[in-house]
Amino acid sequence: MKVYLVTLCLAICISTSAKQAPVNDAASLRKAVAGAKPGDIITMADGEWKDARIVLHGRGTPGKPVVVQPQTPGGVRLTGSSTLSLSGEYLVVKDLHFTRGTAREGDVITFRTNKDLLADHCRITGIVIDNYSQPERFKNDNWVTLWGKNNRVDHCTFVDKLNLGPTLIVELNDERSQQNNHSIDSNYFKGRQRLGSNGGETIRVGVSKYSMTPSRTRIVHNYFERCNGEVEIVSVKSGENHVSFNTFFECEGGLVLRHGSNNIVEGNLFLGNNKLFTGGVRIVNPGHKVFNNVFKDLKGEEFRSALSVMNGVPNSLINRYYQVKDVDIHHNTFINCRSILFGAGRDAERTLAPENVAFRDNLIIGAKDSLYADNNKGGGILFAGNGVAQSGLRSLPKGFISLTAGIKKAKEPDLPLPVSGKGADTRKLFWVNSRTAGAAWFRSESTAAENKRKKVMVPLSSAAQLPDIVSSAFAGDTIELTGTGNYGLRKEIHVNKPLTIRSAEGGTERPLLINTSENKFPGFIVIEDGGELTLQGLSFAGSMPGYGDAAAGVVTASSMQRHYKLRVSDCEFYDFNESSFAGIKALKSTYADSILVVNSIFRNISGSGIDLAAEKDDKGTYNSEYTVIRNCVFTNILGSALNLYRGGNDESTLGPFLTIDHCTFNEVDNREQGAVLRLLGVQKARISNCIFAFSGQGGRAIHFQESRYDDLNVDFCNLYQAGRIESFYGNVSGSNIYQSFPGFIDPKNRNFNLVPGSDLQNKGSAGKAPGASLPERGRGLN
Repeated sequence: MKVYLVTLCLAICISTSAKQAPVNDAASLRKAVAGAKPGDIITMADGEWKDARIVLHGRGTPGKPVVVQPQTPGGVRLTGSSTLSLSGEYLVVKDLHFTRGTAREGDVITFRTNKDLLADHCRITGIVIDNYSQPERFKNDNWVTLWGKNNRVDHCTFVDKLNLGPTLIVELNDERSQQNNHSIDSNYFKGRQRLGSNGGETIRVGVSKYSMTPSRTRIVHNYFERCNGEVEIVSVKSGENHVSFNTFFECEGGLVLRHGSNNIVEGNLFLGNNKLFTGGVRIVNPGHKVFNNVFKDLKGEEFRSALSVMNGVPNSLINRYYQVKDVDIHHNTFINCRSILFGAGRDAERTLAPENVAFRDNLIIGAKDSLYADNNKGGGILFAGNGVAQSGLRSLPKGFISLTAGIKKAKEPDLPLPVSGKGADTRKLFWVNSRTAGAAWFRSESTAAENKRKKVMVPLSSAAQLPDIVSSAFAGDTIELTGTGNYGLRKEIHVNKPLTIRSAEGGTERPLLINTSENKFPGFIVIEDGGELTLQGLSFAGSMPGYGDAAAGVVTASSMQRHYKLRVSDCEFYDFNESSFAGIKALKSTYADSILVVNSIFRNISGSGIDLAAEKDDKGTYNSEYTVIRNCVFTNILGSALNLYRGGNDESTLGPFLTIDHCTFNEVDNREQGAVLRLLGVQKARISNCIFAFSGQGGRAIHFQESRYDDLNVDFCNLYQAGRIESFYGNVSGSNIYQSFPGFIDPKNRNFNLVPGSDLQNKGSAGKAPGASLPERGRGLN
């Protein structure tokens, strides 16, 4: 109650002022705030403040804060390397816009001006931070860091932080910042793309080292929209916090009570909208209360379940998993959710089942196969008085009763009201959305270009100008190579926008990209930030006599901030003649949302066909979320056809996801200890209808190195004079694995279609033949 009285006073006093002091630069602003008296309003001149290091130390009083604001809301644009530090007491900074820049050192906004001067009873409100990420995805920073006590962050909008580090953190590693009573309220967290690594939280309160310390932070009335950075959207690592009355919309993760005790989770709305991986609340440690929340259409499982209660580690270190004990989960409503899980994460280390956990008076609507799963097979969870409706289940376990009538719809939002006291009492809930949270003055600037999409025709005579033509193209354009023969390039092509590069429709030969300079290309095509590339009907020759080599057909830039997409169809990659070369290659600190390769051939390569294994730090990072390879031929390759790597056992990320279907591997990676498909750390894989012939003879056709919960399957595949399928747990193979002579029509001319009457003709799924089937042009025979 005291916090709300203080903030009410602040809100009233912002409209009053003892004097005006317009300023035009950071030094003048600092001086004006230092000399301000309680109740003063300092006005910043509207316009662009570039590279402004704003350091403010001011002292107001509870009824008369010192206020810093622009002439008009959003009128001050802080760009370049601008940052804000504030300290003192009762200092309010409002309505600033950080955009088109990044903090070069430290955080964007921090509630201290040095280690000695912290902020108490200070506030930022109406602040917007967008387009302010580090240019390197794995360079760590935070957008807002709270120190001191009784501070408030409210009605701010934070748009899609792209790099490593939480968007907002509450620090406890200073005694003056513990038991802080901060308020983080009414903010709009507008998106966060998948980081592909731990460290992508939207909010983090504390760290494991200080997790036994109360923070007493309030996170209330915020709107989280598609915050997908990692599994922990809000990561609570301290005690006695309130996370209440927030809305989570289509977030791939959840609110996680990771460390600390006696936290309260009340009145939140989790809307999954039937999107994959959307989650709710995950519980670790003792003493929490989770009640009056609504979980709707959440499709996450395991750590992303609508509700997951973790197993603990015996004699746990402070940064691992303490046992869940004495937790009360009551009066929550679960509507059409895929998973409620008790004993989440149970493995050889996490063996301590929850103890004295009450699951009572909750309402579950629309459960299909079961109400919940318990990895410990009973014990520790006390079920009582829970209601079940619209489930169709024939029988219910102890502690659940069937409700067949009395469920009504609320107008806003469209949720069932409670029945007989079961589930959340929606009359006590306060729904927030993008209209009621965030900076009222801000509307995202549209970055969509005018609709100028066009087709650009490039004849063979203009081959040398192709890189410049691509550079000047508009987003969405199609670059069509109309000639046949060699398109000689003097420099590589850089793609930093969505583009299609393709051969002319109806052509009988693929245009061939070659390097006609003396320099080695990193790749014929380099995908950069903002790039999204579709390739159709092109050939790439990595080596030509008398000219420089190309290290790849397609390669990423050396470091990228944003995700990219790559689609390759009817293409040919050959003669990449060094062990580090590849047809397609991702470099470190780059991340593909998806890579799709279909109807293509990779041949005569000394490195890898597709190399997605640059992240070797074993921190759970990887190069591609979704990789799909269909109807492709890999032949005469010294290294692996695909090298896909995710190291470490971090559980914050989802992927990689891999699908390989109807592909043929011939004479691929016959080195000692080699592997045709090198798949280390892939979390979900489906390999089906493939032929491995004369491949992996020095080791493995497929090499998995998986964790316990990874979802892997190899089926309807033929291995003839090929290496074995190897996995750590040894249970990845289906029942349809063959060792028949495939009978290719003409391998010398790269025709790997099966001869009529082959033993494999009907051995694929759905009675079809396994292996790739490419037409003559698809086999690289022009």
